[in-house]
Amino acid sequence: MSDPANRTTDPIQTEDQIGPIRTLGDFRLLRKLGQGGMAEVWLAEQVSLSRRVALKLLKQELMQDEKYVSRFQREASAAGGLNHPNIVQVHTVGEDAGQHYIAQEYVKGMTLKQYLSKKGPPDLPMALHIMRQVSSALKAAGDAGIVHRDIKPENIMLTRKGDVKVADFGLAQLFGLGEGVDITQEGMTVGTPLYMSPEQIHGEKVDPRSDIYSFGVTCYHMLTGRPPFEGPTAMAIAVKHVHDEASPLGKLRPDLPKPVSEIVHRMLKKSPGDRYQSAGDLHNDVRRVQKAVRGATSLAEIELTDAQSPRHASARSDRLSTRSTVGLLAVLFTLAGVASAGVGWLTRPSDPRSVPPQQHDDTIVRQPSAREQFVHAMLLANNEDAFLAVLDWDPQSDREWIRKAQEQLAVMYIQDRNRWPQAEKMLTTLESYGQENERYWTEALIGRAALLAYQGSFQKSRNILQSQLGDLQDQLAPKSPFRRLLTEARALTQQDRDASRNGATR
Repeated sequence: MSDPANRTTDPIQTEDQIGPIRTLGDFRLLRKLGQGGMAEVWLAEQVSLSRRVALKLLKQELMQDEKYVSRFQREASAAGGLNHPNIVQVHTVGEDAGQHYIAQEYVKGMTLKQYLSKKGPPDLPMALHIMRQVSSALKAAGDAGIVHRDIKPENIMLTRKGDVKVADFGLAQLFGLGEGVDITQEGMTVGTPLYMSPEQIHGEKVDPRSDIYSFGVTCYHMLTGRPPFEGPTAMAIAVKHVHDEASPLGKLRPDLPKPVSEIVHRMLKKSPGDRYQSAGDLHNDVRRVQKAVRGATSLAEIELTDAQSPRHASARSDRLSTRSTVGLLAVLFTLAGVASAGVGWLTRPSDPRSVPPQQHDDTIVRQPSAREQFVHAMLLANNEDAFLAVLDWDPQSDREWIRKAQEQLAVMYIQDRNRWPQAEKMLTTLESYGQENERYWTEALIGRAALLAYQGSFQKSRNILQSQLGDLQDQLAPKSPFRRLLTEARALTQQDRDASRNGATR
């Protein structure tokens, strides 16, 4: 874990600065360093050894979920066995008074992301230095049977001594060991969209070549100042990783030696079989270029590792092409952070009452199944006709996907002031499903509360929020877009109440 401050010592904060001094087992917490999706990270002192560590604490709200606790513990088991100078060392894992934690090496310095933000792309010798040390870390992980699955600038540390360390094996997966220890099942996507491999986006099983792809994206970002693929949403970026080719590095950086561009673009191959087949091969090629840049050899004489002939490259390529639409379902539900609906929320304006009318599309193609029709609609994001096409399927055999489309349409209509009558009808439809699943009834109530708030009927909205919802919002998935509707409805009604109070006191 990096220390963003430019200082050589870390003052211990006093009790009045952070509250009562807290201890967990052998560790005394000093100050909070940051937090991620699953854990907070604290600077701590390991009392018995008088050393500073970065202590990762599983968030309180997740400790009741065995899945998250298991994933948290397996992060330690995956990374704890890696003892390598270019990998952040995990010291121990433990639990005290119900708090799960991991103690790992405390790294003073900055992340590659911070470096790029502060200084821009490094010069070639520095870039090759980073590439060589990261590839060495990936080689060690691959040899140990570990896939990091979240290689990105934020997880690459640059120490004050000039060393490079790969951090956060929180998404690591053991491969090739029977069933392995990965609790994220095939079909689930884990990682960061800007840097994910095509096979990872598809939710397929991954091996070390996936990390090589992510590192290729990271190197491209490091050398050009931006990732090869960008877009307004996680989904848009994911689609580009599957279908688009990165702009030639040589055109963006004509000053780079040709072998450097060749190395990066080989890492970025869509098919794993066309990439480096091991981080060891990558490491060797980077070392060859380093020697040439230092003058030990000639750049013109460099012979890079031969591209491996993929055993299943053509089959995988065909699979990526023919299954691209269906395979991206994992992206829609995990990268976009949705449960049963809500890609529209990724492009949702700050004020839903200001959205212009939706444009209709008469070119929607009927897909082979309702499931694929829904995926196609999600790929098109806020396209009403695409979701209406899902409703044309059999209401009995395909009702799961029809209801998902209706949830999405309800959200779209609520966010468009010109479609509020349609929103009310769609909410009535969702309400009719409430006898089978209370979630639908809850969604309908939340939708109506939001509609009333947007229309200025704050008291009616408040009545729904206060007297009818109760704890039923617990029926919603954690990242359901209806949760955001609920938050916004509450915020608008509270603003109205505050304004009324302020007016009454003047």
